[in-house]
Amino acid sequence: MVKEVDEDKAFEQKLKGKMGWKCSCSLDIVDKKCSLKEIACKDCGKVFKTNRDVEYCFDCEKKH
Repeated sequence: MVKEVDEDKAFEQKLKGKMGWKCSCSLDIVDKKCSLKEIACKDCGKVFKTNRDVEYCFDCEKKH
């Protein structure tokens, strides 16, 4: 396991060297887009976030 951590650190340092001083988590290769969308429940009007294609909140979905 120590070898794996060392390899990760080496890879991170290589990325930092190529991209400048930036942290590797802020590079463009990391996709930080959120797949959640805001939905208003058609039954109760509650606003919630989900990544599914639904029209009702979890509680109202159980009723239908």
